[in-house]
Amino acid sequence: MDKHPTGTLELERFSKKETYTAEEKKFIMDRLNEQRLIHQRAEEEASGKKRFYTEEEKKKILQKLNERRLTAQKREEIQKRRTHKKEIYTFGGKKCYKFTNMERDYFIEISDLKKLSSRPTMITLYYRAIDELKKKDILMKTEIYSDKFFISHNPIRVYYKQYALEDEKIF
Repeated sequence: MDKHPTGTLELERFSKKETYTAEEKKFIMDRLNEQRLIHQRAEEEASGKKRFYTEEEKKKILQKLNERRLTAQKREEIQKRRTHKKEIYTFGGKKCYKFTNMERDYFIEISDLKKLSSRPTMITLYYRAIDELKKKDILMKTEIYSDKFFISHNPIRVYYKQYALEDEKIF
C-alpha cells in the first residue's frame, strides 16, 4: 500500500508536524483517498447496489428519466400558461389572482397555486363583502391537459367546473 517513492515515511512524524511539504501532502491525500475508496466499495457491496448495467438496463433507466423530465417540463409550461400575464390584486399584503365567470369575484392567493396538483385539494378562496374579505374553502385541482382550474364548491357532492384567471387589462 505504500506508494511513496523514497520508501516508508514515519507516520508518527506526520501527526506532530503543523506544516507539510508538497510530497508529504500528496502522500497523505493518496492514503486518505485510498481509505475512502475501500470504505465506499464495502458500503456499495453491503447495500447490494449494482455497479455495472447492461445496455438494455441503461436504455430503460434513461427512458424513465426522460419521461419524468418531459412530464415535469410539460407541467411547468402549463403552470406558466395558467398564470402568465394575469392581473394581480393586493389585499392587506396578500397577492391574489381573480377568477373569471364565477357567480361572484373570487380571489386565490398566489402562494396557494403551488399547492395544486391533479389530486383534489382544499383551497381557501377570498371574496369581497361590503368592507372586508371573507373566506370560502373549496375543492380544487388541475389537470395536465388543461390550462384551467377545476373547482368544486361542494366538497361532499363533488362536481368540477372549469375556471380561468383574469387576464391583465391592456390600455
